[in-house]
Amino acid sequence: MSFRQFAFNNIRRNTSAYIAYFLSSSFAVMAFFTYLLFIHHPDIAKAPLGKMASVGMEVASYLTFIFSFLFVLYSISAFLRVRLKEFGILTILGAQRKQLNWLIFLENMIIGTLSVVTGILGGLIFAKLFLLFGENVLELKNLPMYVPVKAIWITIAAFMALFFIMSSMTSFFVRQSKALEMLQGSSKPKKEPKASIWLALLSVVTLSSSVFLLQGKLSEESLLCALLLDLIGLYFFFTQLSVVIIRILKKNRRTYWRGINLLWISELAYKVKDNARMFFMITMVTTMACTSASIVLALKQQAEAMYKDNPFAFTVYSEDQKKPVFTEKIEQTLKNEGITYKKFPIKTMFLNVKELKDQSVNMVRQSEYEGMARSLSLPVIPLQDHETLLIQPTVTKKQLPVDLTHLSFTGKERPELTIKKMYNRTLIGSITLAVVNDHTYDHIAKTYRNKISQDYYYLIPSWNNKKVPTSNSTELKISAELENWNPSVENGLILARGSQYQMTQQGANVVIFVGLFIVAIFSVFIASFLYFKLFSDLQQDKRYYHGLSKIGLSLKEMKRTATNQIALLFYIPIFFAGIQTLVGISILGDAYNTGTLTVGLTAIGIFVAIQTVYFFIVRARYLAQLKNVMV
Repeated sequence: MSFRQFAFNNIRRNTSAYIAYFLSSSFAVMAFFTYLLFIHHPDIAKAPLGKMASVGMEVASYLTFIFSFLFVLYSISAFLRVRLKEFGILTILGAQRKQLNWLIFLENMIIGTLSVVTGILGGLIFAKLFLLFGENVLELKNLPMYVPVKAIWITIAAFMALFFIMSSMTSFFVRQSKALEMLQGSSKPKKEPKASIWLALLSVVTLSSSVFLLQGKLSEESLLCALLLDLIGLYFFFTQLSVVIIRILKKNRRTYWRGINLLWISELAYKVKDNARMFFMITMVTTMACTSASIVLALKQQAEAMYKDNPFAFTVYSEDQKKPVFTEKIEQTLKNEGITYKKFPIKTMFLNVKELKDQSVNMVRQSEYEGMARSLSLPVIPLQDHETLLIQPTVTKKQLPVDLTHLSFTGKERPELTIKKMYNRTLIGSITLAVVNDHTYDHIAKTYRNKISQDYYYLIPSWNNKKVPTSNSTELKISAELENWNPSVENGLILARGSQYQMTQQGANVVIFVGLFIVAIFSVFIASFLYFKLFSDLQQDKRYYHGLSKIGLSLKEMKRTATNQIALLFYIPIFFAGIQTLVGISILGDAYNTGTLTVGLTAIGIFVAIQTVYFFIVRARYLAQLKNVMV
């Protein structure tokens, strides 16, 4: 038998150990290959969102490669720790260190080569499905299948180099020079986990301080400080506070001595302590993934709400108070399409309000507002001098105080208005509208003349059906034509409601399209990490449950105990990631009008569902191994 055959037989006889490593590596290669297949598609550059999607996929490919590097590094180190006893036997039989390194190198290169081949073949099989998915999500035209020669060569070069480098570093993972140390391997008795009460208290203080900072006025400094405190607190929670909590739990004899709790709680401290760094990493990345997904979903919902609440299809802003050429272009386009519209020219003053702190208002004349109000069936009330009607957009979360009775503006004169009535309705953007009679407006305009702009609002009744437009709707076509029209006129701006909605939706779709594959890869790697950790402890667990079975532990009790331990490994990080995600989106949502409890729970639920599938797969394989040692 040649040395290569010996290495190949080692892999074949340890299929249960290598299968997760092989499948996860193949999935990473397939994801990386499909990214490149999309990036280098000849028709992508011609599509409107093609460049944006390609950039996103390129970033995703880099992240995939980084995750793959860390995954291969962890996998090799985990496998070598498990196989120390085997290496010790080979050393006793006369194997040299150079031969052991060559054996490990060959095994990893064989698995790496098979992973690259399998990943590329899998990518080619699902390539058309991937392109169809991209067409639907990104609203692109037909993307035909092509021969991705460049993507294939880049994938082969990148991952073969990765496996070669990692396989060449095996001498750093096997540090024992004595055969006795190798023979003991992972069978050395573990010391009881220790924890510092001061570091445990530091975890509580830093986590509490992080939440406290996020409840105040948010800034870049406070967000960065809160994130740093959260990282410190979470790390010491897993490494220190969790051990203290389990130690306290052990002292509660009513709980600790009940049923099989003694078995799985006694092992829990070792499991958590051994996996503390992995729990920390998984929790943080899961939190960022779920929070990002929640914000993107919330932005999509907000964009839809803003479109439905905004009654005006087009808005023209002009600072020079002259009729801009934008209005002529809009009116001519609508006339050519045979679309009926109403135009409302309104002069607005953008003013800062002392009572509303960081909020502002647009002040308008009562005579101009009434024409708009009658067309929209809004209330019209008489206003005396220095009285105002406040109209707040429905999309904002910064609600006006119900006890607000007066408004005073910043500036030299600081005029003050009495609030006669307030109600919610989106009219002019996302800024609160302050309606005053014409005499009051002219009086205040003398002081704030430089803050006045002449705006035009176009109401198109046939488009206000409370439904979001489709990609082939007339509104989106006309909006794109008008916004792309550039007459090179200063002090003028046209905003189309449909284009703003479409731009937000398309940007969110690109993020979702890229994020789905990143989350899928990350989920596979998490499950693989946990599987490798369980496998590395498998021999010790076999001896543990074999001894317990001799003194009366039943198969049913073994399954319950092992299931509890596996479930904790899978769900402890997700539990804390879920809490941090909900806290984060609730605080950021109030501050930046994004994120809701519903979308947060949806993102977390999807991730929990994915991990649950992996949990049952890993549990079934793990229990099958333990079942063989039961008496």
